[in-house]
Amino acid sequence: MSDILELETRRKIYELISKNPGLHLSKIAELLHMRTSLVEYHLFFLEKNGIVHSVKERGYIRFYIRGDVGTEDKKILSLLRQETPLRIILCLLKNKNMQHKEILKNLEISPSTLSYHLKKLVSHDVVNVQSYGEERGYSVNNKTEIVRILVQYKPYSVIEGFKDVWLDLTV
Repeated sequence: MSDILELETRRKIYELISKNPGLHLSKIAELLHMRTSLVEYHLFFLEKNGIVHSVKERGYIRFYIRGDVGTEDKKILSLLRQETPLRIILCLLKNKNMQHKEILKNLEISPSTLSYHLKKLVSHDVVNVQSYGEERGYSVNNKTEIVRILVQYKPYSVIEGFKDVWLDLTV
């Protein structure tokens, strides 16, 4: 493996993915200030040599160091690498059980965008929905596991504006 990571470019890509599993190609290129085609070449070389593996979902190919991240963590990480689902999860972690309109007050997104992402989070069993007559309340399923993933993988660390995410969450 040391021969494969001898090139500085490959080593940088490997280190970034190691610290931030589940990034997609364009985000890796952006964070490393490299051309997408250059990063793509080295990622597929690393994958061919069994160092990195990719998971394709919904139009994105996400990259992981082989053997570092479990299957369930990958599913949740793929959601938490997206800004809107991450904001929703953090809002629900902070406020326990919230209705759609309450979540909207805390996030600057349209009602349809919120509905779309809530539906996605519910379908992945990350968020639970409960009906109260005509109203619905949303809460995070398995909070301990979600917080563990947030602490372990820090998916917010590569999203602009999330530097103080834990300060806001604990206030």
